Amino acid sequence: MLEKNAVIESFHYVPAGGWTRAAFSVPRAGKVAAARDYRIERPFYPGQDILYCVSGRGHVETLGQRLEIRAGHLVWMANEAPHVHCADPADPWTLLWFRLDGPDPVALRRKLFGDGAPRAVFAEAASPAPWFERLFSALRRRDAGLDLRLNQLVAEFLLLVDRATGGASHDDLPGPLAAALDAMRAEPGFAWGAPDLLAVTGLGPSQLRRLFQKHLRTSPHQWLMRERLMQAQSLLVQGEQPLAEVAEACGFCDVYHFGREFKRSVGISPAAWRRSELSAAPGR
Repeated sequence: MLEKNAVIESFHYVPAGGWTRAAFSVPRAGKVAAARDYRIERPFYPGQDILYCVSGRGHVETLGQRLEIRAGHLVWMANEAPHVHCADPADPWTLLWFRLDGPDPVALRRKLFGDGAPRAVFAEAASPAPWFERLFSALRRRDAGLDLRLNQLVAEFLLLVDRATGGASHDDLPGPLAAALDAMRAEPGFAWGAPDLLAVTGLGPSQLRRLFQKHLRTSPHQWLMRERLMQAQSLLVQGEQPLAEVAEACGFCDVYHFGREFKRSVGISPAAWRRSELSAAPGR
């Protein structure tokens, strides 16, 4: 057992000026083999620190939760709030880690973990260790295009975590959930009450909500609302249908409900969005 913490790899990077307002970067990364007294405690810190335990054990305190971490566990610390991470004195961990910075890394964490514990468990075959090796290799070389490369690597990392926490492609979804998505996507203007979804999936409301939350991190209602808004955008630019007709075709109660939901998601009213899109279209 080590008497002192051993920093096996340590990387520092300064992104181009203004880069992290537009894209993501990795200003710190490394590998550390901890001694029994390893402990880091901060009230807050810039960015988000993400740790992957290669061996040993430890714990992390973040977002008011104490998470026990062992080999194969990845934890995303909420640096904007008080946080602690400590090695287990009886079996100190070895960690791969990096610091994420960018436009809104907190939003990425919430997208992946919602209100649950910010921890992912990786099977050995799906370990993110090879991803860390690609990250470290890029930080060693510091090629001219490193800002772009780091942004790409962050995107790849998010997909790895998404799969580890239950996200899946359509082909990997449970049959009832895939059937619900196909049916609602085919007819987003339909009301899709609980009896309708039961007829399609064979599942009750609570069972279906659990599947949506586990695999898509949203509710059936929220998922359907996004489908309806996307259909509405298509109709708005394909013709000159009155807004009331677009609202009815897409399953909104009335034009006021449509306008409220559209502005909440897109930022402007349907009429203003239609004008801006059509005025920018080729040949108009």
